[in-house]
Amino acid sequence: MHIFGALHITAKAYQRVFVSCITWALLVIWAPGHAYCQMSATAGQVWKTYDLAPFVKVAGDGSEEHVVHWILQQTGYEQWHGKHAASLSAAAAKLSCYHTADMQAKVAEVVERFTTGVASPHRFQIRVIGIGTVRWRQQASETMTALPTATAGVQAWVVPRENSAELVNRLLARSDVEELPVGPVFAANGVPATLSGVRERSYIQDITINPSLPNGWQPLSATCREGLSVDVQPLVSLDGELVDMVLRCRIDQIERMASVSVAVPVGNRPDVKLEVPQISAVRIGERFRWPASRTLVVGLGLVPWPVPGQNKAASAGLFTEIKRSDAIVVIEPRLRNEVPQQSAFPPSDLGWMKSRSYCSLSRRHQHSNE
Repeated sequence: MHIFGALHITAKAYQRVFVSCITWALLVIWAPGHAYCQMSATAGQVWKTYDLAPFVKVAGDGSEEHVVHWILQQTGYEQWHGKHAASLSAAAAKLSCYHTADMQAKVAEVVERFTTGVASPHRFQIRVIGIGTVRWRQQASETMTALPTATAGVQAWVVPRENSAELVNRLLARSDVEELPVGPVFAANGVPATLSGVRERSYIQDITINPSLPNGWQPLSATCREGLSVDVQPLVSLDGELVDMVLRCRIDQIERMASVSVAVPVGNRPDVKLEVPQISAVRIGERFRWPASRTLVVGLGLVPWPVPGQNKAASAGLFTEIKRSDAIVVIEPRLRNEVPQQSAFPPSDLGWMKSRSYCSLSRRHQHSNE
């Protein structure tokens, strides 16, 4: 009797464990889609999801982050970290948002700007040019209309399309002009494009004591990078009349390597020359809005220009060429279904593109002297 009683009790215990496991499994499946019901709604927040599949299908995996970043920039980061609960995330071509009805309307408008007409997106041609003097501005001022900027030394103008072609051609004909070796690059609507280049220099940063070595020490090497990177992310308004764009620029140029001799505290105590890089650094972040029928010209000011010169091979000798240029970025909208007209850039077959870059250590870049 005791044996049968024990078996009966054990069977009931197994039954309870089985029911508990099933309950937890169902809860795990149900909770992710319904847990938001328990979130605070002190400001009348609501939960909505948005389909980003049309945009992600064309722009590529992971492009949901471009939509998230643009929403945060457009609405203000503080709107998502205030006293009321809010959430914004994206994955698997879906955008999830928990916020007030007013904010949901703004989010929906941004999503629509990314997903409308992605099969034939608006495109933008981008060019980065360095000019040896600022005097070109005097000649071009008659056709340029100024836009406000936030960074000291940075200026921006809009130019009619028919005038921008003439302006670019005139600049490229100058003897003191250099262009970023990637040439003109296409950016698609809403997708950031990066025009960048970097070169590296190794130097002796320090010494390290190592008793296992014959001399008891060894030099400690480090790498210093210099280069120029321009990131642009343009987005056309729903009516196709305006362009919003975020522009970021990062420039690092090695001015010189300061040297210092130190004595090694072991062995025959030789003197070792160490180097300390002296670097000029520029960081620019701007937002622009301008008519889509115009070309935008952004002058970054007289900034370091760590770009290989014309008809010069990449070599360590380039690091002795310390120069500054009046760097400008030219952005020309190419709207879908627009009537073809004279462009500031030559035709190109480039389509969707996330970035173009050059590395002066890996290949030669030659330009015409014309």
